[in-house]
Amino acid sequence: MIKIFAVSGYKNSGKTTLCLRLLAELKRLGVRVGYIKRTSEEIFTEDESDSSSVEKLGVRGALWGPDGLRFEEREAAALSPHNIAARYFPEAEIVIVEGGKYLDLPRIWVEGEEKRPDNVGGVFMIYDRSARGDGALTFGAGDEEEMARRLAATVRGKFYRSSKVYIGDKALPMKDFIADFVRGAVLGMLASLKGGKEPDGPIRIFIDENDEKEAK
Repeated sequence: MIKIFAVSGYKNSGKTTLCLRLLAELKRLGVRVGYIKRTSEEIFTEDESDSSSVEKLGVRGALWGPDGLRFEEREAAALSPHNIAARYFPEAEIVIVEGGKYLDLPRIWVEGEEKRPDNVGGVFMIYDRSARGDGALTFGAGDEEEMARRLAATVRGKFYRSSKVYIGDKALPMKDFIADFVRGAVLGMLASLKGGKEPDGPIRIFIDENDEKEAK
């Protein structure tokens, strides 16, 4: 099932910037993502272009240019975040909707100069780029990676990408289940050692290849 989250706030609050950072971080984590920008402005004009003429017939149309493809459909009454995601992003795990402050979605609210309306619900994160986050509900500039990690956990589980292995300064690519397996194996090994139970922070293991060669 596709998870859909709204990033809402007033104009010029920084919604687009946050969306771009979250999308980039989610992609880096290996999450398949989609993006919808919700606007209150009309997106179809009355100009008699070829594409607008086709849309008025109720036919789906695509504008194909040298720089890519843009798909258009005039079907406003039937649209909702969930059927848009299912129709156009069927492979996505997470879809972020920019805007849509009154849509019934779990929401990241982007603080700006104006106060959030009382009737805007579903807020589970607040992003304020001018303030310091508390790591629970409120997040600030620089916390985008942690925000993305929490979003990723909603589709990949609590321990998604919970371990990383570096050779030198380069991370070793691992599938999700391998990362979880490594995590479980290391924690299981440490649990049998004195002081190795319930670590309260990151675990670092160093293997010096030069020492191994010298021992041989």
